[in-house]
Amino acid sequence: MPHSWDMFIRNDDSNTLVFENLKALQFLGDRFSEYELQDGSIDPIYRVWPKLVVPRLETLIIFEIPFPDEVAESLMSAPLKELTYKGRSDYAHILCQHDTSNLHELVLEFDMYIESNVETFYHKTNAVFRNISKVPIVRCTVADLSLKIDWSLVDWSYLTHLYIQNLADLDKILDAIPTMPYLVFASLIIDINYKTVLTSFVTMLNDLKQRYPKPSSSKIETLLISLLGIDDALDSALDELKWYFPKLEHIGKVE
Repeated sequence: MPHSWDMFIRNDDSNTLVFENLKALQFLGDRFSEYELQDGSIDPIYRVWPKLVVPRLETLIIFEIPFPDEVAESLMSAPLKELTYKGRSDYAHILCQHDTSNLHELVLEFDMYIESNVETFYHKTNAVFRNISKVPIVRCTVADLSLKIDWSLVDWSYLTHLYIQNLADLDKILDAIPTMPYLVFASLIIDINYKTVLTSFVTMLNDLKQRYPKPSSSKIETLLISLLGIDDALDSALDELKWYFPKLEHIGKVE
């Protein structure tokens, strides 16, 4: 058993930890590379956990730390109302394959830099989103798109809030947003490094009515966009998005 649990152990022969009145629990790890062997697998020492019993747990936060399925099962059996997970998609799936029906809010944050491959990302995140239909608020952040995402392969039907950092292909996400029927909020930080790319981007916004024959069916109400330091270029083009997303109540720039 890792030494971090030793202070809680009263009996060396016991592998069970009971926290009767604990309502909030937070695990903060290092980057996943700190736990990996040379072949990319998780060092077995980090898979040795006690059995955790938390009958009153309502808030669970896990940042970039690996855990075995039996720990996920034990934690998810608690009456959780809020779950926040930051890390790899395969571990998000380990958590969310269990019952999520009690959750009021689910927050997921993925860094593409630490994903093993983009096909695993599609498979695991799509599986997560198929199992959260009863969660009212579902927020997802995707950062550092070093593995470029094909948004046509993303099936995040029950997502309500989307945050993307360093997005390079706005047109692809504009196609994807209408496939997310519960999405009401999106914050998009666009990575544009060259003037020619910027010009193409603004032209695409100004030509939306030629690109799309009719407005989308999206229910999105708030859309925030930033062009990483050159936001002035957006001012003349953002209004065109109001036509494409007719339910928009607020459109602006990421603060």
